[in-house]
Amino acid sequence: MIQSILWAAFEFLVNRGSALRRHWRSVLAATTMTIALTRSVIWVAKAMGSAASVDQALNLVGLGEYVLPFETWFDDTMTAALGWVLRLFGG
Repeated sequence: MIQSILWAAFEFLVNRGSALRRHWRSVLAATTMTIALTRSVIWVAKAMGSAASVDQALNLVGLGEYVLPFETWFDDTMTAALGWVLRLFGG
């Protein structure tokens, strides 16, 4: 009887653990996609208009001070990630 209870507890933990891992993977994927899409929208806006006019518009709505650090962080992170992938696969 104790063995059955222990086995049921073990199965419960294994099943909940895999569900939790799946949940965190989806949260991480959604966060990553949101960040990438935000950066893409900024790139497209700057490509369509002049970079100065987009920066002025962002400053007018109060987002200018947040966009530049975000762009720098994103570009540095992507450079590091792509460098890591290239080293990993021998590129």
